[in-house]
Amino acid sequence: MKIDWKTLVGEPQLCEGGRLFSIIFCCDPRRRPCNLLEKALSLLGITKERFIEVMEKHKVSIKERDGSCYGNLAFAPSIEKASEDRDFALRELGWSLTQFFKYKFEILRDLIPQEKLEYAFSTRLLRQYAVEILDLETKKVYKALALGSIEEGMLAITEVFNERHLKDHDLEEAIDQTAYVGVRIPKSIIDQLDEMVMRGIIQSRSDGIRRALLLYLEALKTK
Repeated sequence: MKIDWKTLVGEPQLCEGGRLFSIIFCCDPRRRPCNLLEKALSLLGITKERFIEVMEKHKVSIKERDGSCYGNLAFAPSIEKASEDRDFALRELGWSLTQFFKYKFEILRDLIPQEKLEYAFSTRLLRQYAVEILDLETKKVYKALALGSIEEGMLAITEVFNERHLKDHDLEEAIDQTAYVGVRIPKSIIDQLDEMVMRGIIQSRSDGIRRALLLYLEALKTK
């Protein structure tokens, strides 16, 4: 696969299903310890000390508003995650999203060993699962999507569908034809969202989805 700064567009946080390279969007472990980050660093052969060293090397000091960047733009989260610190800093610096992604990609190239790049872009700690949930009281079975790690004994339900909304074959088709951004939507729409992000029309996939839903709901109200 081609690896460049554009690959960062739309990537979620490590703790929200991002690939290993999404450690570049992780929190400052000195202020917010995280087992997932430590495991990702271990898999990539990077010490926590090296991680902090690289983030400090690329430090861009910024004001803390909601604390999401810990005073350093290097720790800014993914565009898919809300961050007052990041958004305010980008406006203050006069940076476009392209500049932000290029900045993060510089950190990535400095942080992740060359021989680990392909692995970092192809491996996730948290995976998506299609599961069935049995309500022990009513005996009803629900189909659901979950995010987590079977090996680590972690699994969080992200979306539940009852029998009126999703049949077996629909679930299989959804898994094959969609990408995960909190909800399942066609990949063709994801591509359009990413293009709009790059053109500066929307801030992120999530921003585009929220706007589209708001417009759709407003349109329904007028009918």
